[in-house]
Amino acid sequence: MKKTISTFILFQLIGIITFSQEIVMSGLLVDSETKSPVEFANMGVVNKNKGTVSNLDGKFSIKFSKEFTGDSLTISHVVYKTVKIPIKDSEDLLIQLKPNENNLSEVVVSNKKKKNRKIGVKSYNPLVWASTASKEMDIVESAKQIKIPNNKTVWVKDVNFYLRRGFETDSAFIRINFYENLDDRPGDKIIFEDIIQRNLIKQGWVNIDLTKHSVYLEEDFFVGVEIIPGSIKPFELFLGAILTKGDAFMRKSSQGKWEEVQGAQSINVEVEY
Repeated sequence: MKKTISTFILFQLIGIITFSQEIVMSGLLVDSETKSPVEFANMGVVNKNKGTVSNLDGKFSIKFSKEFTGDSLTISHVVYKTVKIPIKDSEDLLIQLKPNENNLSEVVVSNKKKKNRKIGVKSYNPLVWASTASKEMDIVESAKQIKIPNNKTVWVKDVNFYLRRGFETDSAFIRINFYENLDDRPGDKIIFEDIIQRNLIKQGWVNIDLTKHSVYLEEDFFVGVEIIPGSIKPFELFLGAILTKGDAFMRKSSQGKWEEVQGAQSINVEVEY
């Protein structure tokens, strides 16, 4: 009996020590001008694959091991200025994000007959797929390089991607990002609109209509697809892919490091020029 009690106490002490080795940060993100909650801001340690996103109410909570002491929590959102906060035990934080200046692309109106074209991966291999949803309150982002016709300015009208079987949810928030082509890798964001929709999740091609957005580009770029959890319940989603198309990247966390993947996810865009 004494041995049993001693063992129980030992496990309790181990649990207390383990808990004390964690750093907990939690709080609320709000717009500095309107004071309204900022949903789905990407939060994490840059290039270290540890992050989260704020929820629909702007709230967040994230735990770090002690090895992150000295690092910073980076908070970014396409329509707000990026903020960095030293990682330390901090609960009930109130973080006010300042809106970016509105940099809209100049639109050139022409009477010439327009062409429409799909660019990217338009097929999939039934034996190949890529997990594209985090099991935590975070994101997995897939990005595909898009090469546009020479000397053309294109209007991106749609983004399409193929979802495989194996998921445990009926809907999710989907965000589309656009990145500069930096030495054939995703660079900085180049479109500063929050392009996010809640879509039904089912097998097949998913279409994200961008005709209400002003996405005009004149150089090769990367298009990114984020699948954002709508609640704290984890779920699985699998993106179609094919091995014969290159120039594809994935990151497994908010602020995470982009990693090149073999083959390419089934992502394409429809453009007009």
